[in-house]
Amino acid sequence: MRGFYVRVFELPGGGVMASIVDEEVLGVRVCDSGRGVVIDVSREFYGGDLVGEEEVLRYLEDSDVLILVGSRIVGMAVERGLVNPDAVLRVGGIEYVQVVKVLY
Repeated sequence: MRGFYVRVFELPGGGVMASIVDEEVLGVRVCDSGRGVVIDVSREFYGGDLVGEEEVLRYLEDSDVLILVGSRIVGMAVERGLVNPDAVLRVGGIEYVQVVKVLY
């Protein structure tokens, strides 16, 4: 099975943001000119560490903000109740979602 690229960013004021992308979509750029939407899965932003499924689950649980690209990682987030399937953006066969965890 393919892995996931993970890049972690420290947020100002505390917290962690993780960008996670399915290995097979790294470097892909798709656009929907009708909606004016472009998804650019650039190596510069998303090309972090390559990890397996067990490790990526920790990032899903422990990160305060998530940027997820690809049907496998988005599906995992949906299965765990972190993402409403209706909130997923689909462009050219690529799934994309942002998650901000809010505690109150």
